Amino acid sequence: MMGTQADAVTIAVRLILPFVIAIPLGLVWFTKLDALESSYRDLLKKTNQLAKTASADPLTGLLNRRSFVEQFEVARVHGVGGSFCIADIDYLKAINDSYGHLAGDDAILAVAEALSSVLGEESLIARIGGDEFCAFVPHPIGDVAELSQRINEVAAREFRKRSGLLDYQLGVSFGHQVCKAGLTFRDLMAGSDTNLYRSKRHRTRIVQEAES
Repeated sequence: MMGTQADAVTIAVRLILPFVIAIPLGLVWFTKLDALESSYRDLLKKTNQLAKTASADPLTGLLNRRSFVEQFEVARVHGVGGSFCIADIDYLKAINDSYGHLAGDDAILAVAEALSSVLGEESLIARIGGDEFCAFVPHPIGDVAELSQRINEVAAREFRKRSGLLDYQLGVSFGHQVCKAGLTFRDLMAGSDTNLYRSKRHRTRIVQEAES
């Protein structure tokens, strides 16, 4: 460019210098990319963990209400039929008042365990309130009374084991409704709620008759 003739050393420097500069820069760049990818993987792992935490009830590990509704609606959109169930613990406040809140937690955990073991892994099960649970079983339930009895038996046994209250008979009221086309989560909750309180009144009447 200046009108002078380059010697061999100048030519060599001009040819080699870009590579001498580029290689360290490339190593630094790829190191940063690797660190960035590693950071992204860590962030993704933490995000997944937070998502699982956000979707679960902190005490029982079951789904929370929001996550249950989301997954239930996906199942309904895909045409999955089955049975909608609702359950609650009888006299949880009385357990808390008489034996303490740790015993109340034992009752909640016992019912969660009973629902999980009796309804099976394919069912969606959630804790939706202090003493309330709901479930979506992706197949018809044959004998609802028998299913309710099994849940009560497992819950009572599990509560005795957890709490040490060997003489206390934990009770669970249970409601059920078939998931017919067009019924929303709110519709099924309302119908199952009605069946649950009918069951609760029946159970209370039986206890009162036995005590009188």
